[in-house]
Amino acid sequence: MKHTKRIIAGSRPLKAWKIVVIALVVAAAILAAVFLAGRYGWKLLGFRACQGVGIEAAEVSEGKVHISGFYPGPFPEGFCGYYSEERDGTLYVGFRFSAVFGFFETGDFVVTIPVKGEISEVVLKTSMNESLLWERETGFLPQSEQYGVYVKLDRDDIFSVSMSYDGSSSGGLRADGGAWESGKYVFMDNDIMMAAKDAEAPVPFTITAKGKDETVLATRELHFDAGKEKMFLTVTVDGQIVEDKAGI
Repeated sequence: MKHTKRIIAGSRPLKAWKIVVIALVVAAAILAAVFLAGRYGWKLLGFRACQGVGIEAAEVSEGKVHISGFYPGPFPEGFCGYYSEERDGTLYVGFRFSAVFGFFETGDFVVTIPVKGEISEVVLKTSMNESLLWERETGFLPQSEQYGVYVKLDRDDIFSVSMSYDGSSSGGLRADGGAWESGKYVFMDNDIMMAAKDAEAPVPFTITAKGKDETVLATRELHFDAGKEKMFLTVTVDGQIVEDKAGI
C-alpha cells in the first residue's frame, strides 16, 4: 500500500531571527519618526513653538536676511531650525531648540532666510512676545536686544567707559569726544557672552570709567555669567560701580 504525504495548509511560525529583524525595523522607523517630528514637526505650530534666542548679528541684503545666534540658556540645546513669515515689509522670525539634539549638535546657528520684498524691519517672535531685531533706519540690532554688559552713568563728567577681560577691551570715548550723557545705558560688549559660554564658567572682567584728563573715576572687577544673558551696571555719583537688577 502506498502512503501519500498530506500537506496541511497553514502558516509556519516565524524564526527567531526574523522576529528580531522585524522588531529592529519597527524600532528604527519609530526613532526616525520621533527624530523628524522633533526636527521639523514643530513647524506645524509656527511661532507658538519658537523660543528665546541669543542674537549675535542680523544683516539684511537684497532678497535675503542673514542671522547668527545661539541658545541662551545654561543647558545645551541643539538648534532645530527657524520659522518665518514676511508681511508688508516686516520679516517675522522665530527659532527652535531641543535638548534631544543638544547631545550631538550645538545651539549656535547661522541662517540665511530668503525674502520676496524689501525688508524694513526684522521682528523676533516667540510663543510669548515680539521684539524688534533689526530696523532699516539704524541698520543694527537695538541695544535692548543685545546680550552682554550695559553700564549706566549717574554722573555727567565721564568721558570714557571701558570693559576689559582676558586680554581684550571694548568701549572707549564717545564719537564726538564729549562726556557721556548721564542716566543712559551704554552697551559695552556681547563677546563676553560667548567667552562665558566657551569657558562654561563666569568670566572675570573690569569696568573702568575715566574723566576728561584720563583720571580714573570708578573701577571694579566683576564676573559675567552666560546664564544671566544681560548684566546691567551703574556708575554712581560717589564713584561706585554697582549691579542694577532692574535693567533697562
